[in-house]
Amino acid sequence: MELRQLRYFIEVAKELHFGKAAQNLFVSQPALSQQIQLLESELGVELFDSTRRKQFRRVELTPAGQVFLNEAHKVIRASQRAVELTRQTAHKGTLVKLGIYKMLLRERIVEILTLFSEHFPEVNIQLVELPTYISVQEALVEGTIQLGMTLWPLRLDALQGHVYRKGHLCVILPKNHRLASQAELHLNSLKKEKWIEIPATLHPFYTQVESIFQQAGINRKASITQEVSSLDLVGELVSMNQGIALVPILFDWTRYPDILVKNIQWDADQHPLEIEYAIAYHPEHLTPRLK
Repeated sequence: MELRQLRYFIEVAKELHFGKAAQNLFVSQPALSQQIQLLESELGVELFDSTRRKQFRRVELTPAGQVFLNEAHKVIRASQRAVELTRQTAHKGTLVKLGIYKMLLRERIVEILTLFSEHFPEVNIQLVELPTYISVQEALVEGTIQLGMTLWPLRLDALQGHVYRKGHLCVILPKNHRLASQAELHLNSLKKEKWIEIPATLHPFYTQVESIFQQAGINRKASITQEVSSLDLVGELVSMNQGIALVPILFDWTRYPDILVKNIQWDADQHPLEIEYAIAYHPEHLTPRLK
């Protein structure tokens, strides 16, 4: 059994079409079919239902094929991890892949890179951008990165980490806003506001935010006028009086002279939305230098 055969099998299982899989793999369809047949012969089981394929020209996994697919993914990930660890050893542990996520504040990235530069000048940091903070944690488990900048608490039990900075969510609004004179803002005062928002797919706290506002009788979804994928754009739009926004306090909002930053006045039965930034790692994937 070869890794190439496992990759071929995974691609066919993904596409459920031998022709498309062959195109993706840059091999001929007969060659692909032959490798799948050799794999099935070695295993002594059918991975794809031959009856369904002959009668209905449909490619479907057998129950055994589904089990084998899950295990094949594990083998491929393990081989990739072995390659990464070998390369790290060859570089004497000087190359570190640091996972970051799209909504991570650039100030946090600069902080960590500065710490590495001051204390470990021989270490080369390669940034790997991932969609979300959960994606960072998943990449740590898979071994494609060695360290990850993420949020606490960690969602995957295999990981360990350290919180290195804490903050909370606040509200930003234009300087000429009707609530500009208030020191803190109560949720009830925000019922009729228009909101600038980060899409739910990128927002680390979207679900928690919506839950808190719904409990306060505020339907923010109907009042979201703009969705943008960066805090810089959020700041620009708030400056232009397009709405207000719920944002991390630790972002450098002083670069926007036309907005004000306000903390939220929470009731006794409410919990402030705190943010804990963490460096995470998988203990089994650490080189001696990283330890």
